[in-house]
Amino acid sequence: MTTEFEMSVNGNSKDLLDAIAILSSQNVNLDTIATAKTDDRYVVKFLTGNEEECRRTFIKADLPFREQRVLVVDMYNRPGQWMKAARCLVSAGVQLRASYLYSVQGDRMRFVFCVDDYEKAKNVAGQIAECAAD
Repeated sequence: MTTEFEMSVNGNSKDLLDAIAILSSQNVNLDTIATAKTDDRYVVKFLTGNEEECRRTFIKADLPFREQRVLVVDMYNRPGQWMKAARCLVSAGVQLRASYLYSVQGDRMRFVFCVDDYEKAKNVAGQIAECAAD
């Protein structure tokens, strides 16, 4: 099971970096990160291999955060593979909330899918011939 952390930061780019720097000061490494700005707020989503330390750091710093289980899908690095996985999930009744690239290694790539029904999504991804789910 993989946990995605999300936090929302008011202000400018410096405020965003200051919030994320709290994690690095506690040796929390980010495996992947996605950010977006909406009006005056940044939304930051990321995965880390040190989930407990991440939680402790946010709580100690009194920073609000959310966490959710996300599906990590390993697939061949070929055109159309993300679309194939996404269509299988949606066709099975799983709603996509967000998705982003996790990593690429040789002929394999990994994507994160934020979904409304993790268990259903995991079962569906496990049935896709060219995918494996974490």
